[in-house]
Amino acid sequence: MEIVIEYVLIENLFIDLMIFKTTALVLKIKGRYFFLVSLFASVFALILPIFHLGSVSSFFVKILFGVLLVNLSFKFSTFRSFLKVFLVFIFSTFLYGGVASFITQTFGEVAVLVLLGGVTLSYFVTKYIVKFLSRRKQVQNFCYDVELEVSGRRLNCKGFLDTGNLLTDPLTSRPVSIIGLKLFTQIFGEDSMLELLTKKVDVSKFKLGHYISLDTVGKSDKVLAFEIDKMFVEGREVADCPILALSFKDFPSYEMILNSTFV
Repeated sequence: MEIVIEYVLIENLFIDLMIFKTTALVLKIKGRYFFLVSLFASVFALILPIFHLGSVSSFFVKILFGVLLVNLSFKFSTFRSFLKVFLVFIFSTFLYGGVASFITQTFGEVAVLVLLGGVTLSYFVTKYIVKFLSRRKQVQNFCYDVELEVSGRRLNCKGFLDTGNLLTDPLTSRPVSIIGLKLFTQIFGEDSMLELLTKKVDVSKFKLGHYISLDTVGKSDKVLAFEIDKMFVEGREVADCPILALSFKDFPSYEMILNSTFV
């Protein structure tokens, strides 16, 4: 019986640590005393059944105890900030409690290491999702609606404002924005893309077509640059006869990288 209690204590301690770390991760805040508070919570979980509380009473006791744990582990300036942390704490509790319940119900009484491994895997999956969503939100905050005018046609796309893009065309001294293969194909068609890929392109086919150096991490490439008629960002004309350069990379959630001078 003593060994079982030790195992339950270890499992609860580890899961509680993951709950607090996930709460801090999701909200991007710092916590305190995670280990001590998790140990306190684990001991509480062991002794609670001794009191034989009803389901309703047990529910309210757990909620009040959760409020105490959150106050011990995080600092708040307003009730709203407390509520946000408490709700994420409750979500994390359900998440890891559900994972532990799924593992035990699916595989029966598994070894402690297997259960903790499943919880750890869930934590890293959650961490990856949080980082992915954070990155996506960051990108979206710097994305703008762009309209390009080429030979009387207008094309709509998403442009990402890169404050580090200070690329200037050495031939015209104009700022350069970078487009991917997808947008290039929309402008000039698939035949032009195939010519580029087979390195049989005739730059004279493009308005003011020429090559410029595009410096990326660790290397410098010669890329095709050309002129189009007009560019509009969020409905505002930012350049007459702007210069675009082609990158052979396709961008994840936008079609071009705007020069920092355009926004």
